[in-house]
This record gives sequence, C-alpha cells and structure tokens, in this order.
Amino acid sequence: MSELMSNTIDKNLQEFVHSYVNSLVVWAVIVFYHQNPGVRDRCADLARHLGRREDDIEAAVGHLAGKGFLRKEGDGAEAIFIYEPDSGLRCKVNAFVDALETRDLRLWVLSEVLGK
Repeated sequence: MSELMSNTIDKNLQEFVHSYVNSLVVWAVIVFYHQNPGVRDRCADLARHLGRREDDIEAAVGHLAGKGFLRKEGDGAEAIFIYEPDSGLRCKVNAFVDALETRDLRLWVLSEVLGK
C-alpha cells in the first residue's frame, strides 16, 4: 500500500490493526465474534465454524484474551471464550469491521497483516 494511503487511514484503525490483528486467523476470530457477540465457544468449535486448524485458533484466542477482547472461562480443551471487550475496544472493533467493507482499507489491512 502506498505511503499516501497509509497517511489517510484513521490513526485509531492503524493502532487497532497493529495491536490486535497479528494474523489472518485473529482477523477471522475478531469478525466472527463481532458478528456473533453472544457466542460462547471452545477452540474446537471456533475451528469448525471458521474452517481453521485448532492450534491456530488456540493461538489467536490466547492473543485476544490477553488483549481483553475475549474472556476465558475454564481451562484446557473445555475452556470457553466469550466476547466481552470494554466499550472503548468495542468501538474500535466496530470501526475495524466497518472499514473492511471498503476495498482499499481491506487491502491495507491485508498488507499490514501479511507484513507481520
């Protein structure tokens, strides 16, 4: 993406992507929970819903739980992950998902994630 494009992207979106979206799997988990906020799933269930490897989902939800995006209940394979960001983070997630509707922003996010 050009430097001009990076300069026109909202700073909050840039910070969110750099802080939270460290892989395509994390991206998928963020969008899934945003679209299904009442879901309470185990890693195996998320992997099945998203068509991803369970190991990749475990890493993604661990990252997101550590960032306050998800709350973890329980341990091991039976641990349940629940979408419970604070209101500030929820606003950032909404802006991120909304930005994905715009082709240029979606491509910028993709280039950022693939560059990590």
